Parts: sequence; C-alpha cells; structure tokens
Amino acid sequence: MKPHRFEQAGTVFEIAFERAPEGWVAHIRRADSETTHAIGFPDGPGYDPTDVRGSLIAGCEAALPNLSWANPTRH
Repeated sequence: MKPHRFEQAGTVFEIAFERAPEGWVAHIRRADSETTHAIGFPDGPGYDPTDVRGSLIAGCEAALPNLSWANPTRH
C-alpha cells in the first residue's frame, strides 16, 4: 500500500503500511525523527470496505495525540 504523508499541528508525519497475517501494521514517524511507532489494526469490522487505506489513515491520525514523541534518553 502506498505510504501517506500529512501535517498535523505544524508537524509533518509519514506513515508506511504493512500487511500482516492478522491485519495491518502502520509505522508512524515524524519526518524530522527516526523514532517510529507501530500500530496494529486487526482484520474485522471498522474498515470502510471501499477505502481501507482511508480507514487506516484516519485511525493513525486519531492515534497521534496518544503517542509519546519524547526524545530518547541515553544511560
């Protein structure tokens, strides 16, 4: 599936989608960072059957406020 790039609150995000046996995995990262969050979307209800990509994008955009984008610490 084609990747998606969008801006939210002045920050650019990139999403790469991967098909898994049980559903879809979205790899979300800020364009200026190497930190990636993986979010799983299991097969089943919740997808628009005519626009699965749009459903995944909407789910990723809705999840952004709940993801931690803190810089990694060094120990």
